Amino acid sequence: MSDPYETLGVPIDATDDVLRKRYLELIREFTPEHHPERFAAIRAAYEKIKDVDARTKYRLFETGAGDTIEGLIEEVTCRTPRRRFGLNSLLTAAGKLPR
Repeated sequence: MSDPYETLGVPIDATDDVLRKRYLELIREFTPEHHPERFAAIRAAYEKIKDVDARTKYRLFETGAGDTIEGLIEEVTCRTPRRRFGLNSLLTAAGKLPR
């Protein structure tokens, strides 16, 4: 499985607007009739990182960032800057504990 950022050709800090614009450019270029495998890869990559929650889940669970407490702290801090967390609220916000 390839990196969705590489597949779409966007930086890891791309905004929702940049991601959507690039996704639309690529699906126009690689139509399903002529490039079915490439089209499927582009759609799958976009679904993984299309919004903040999807990017967080991808970074935590598919890249291994959530395997350490430092990775959890970094990811949750990026999602909700300038907010202090206790361990339970940190794990809940990262999706490791039920709400």
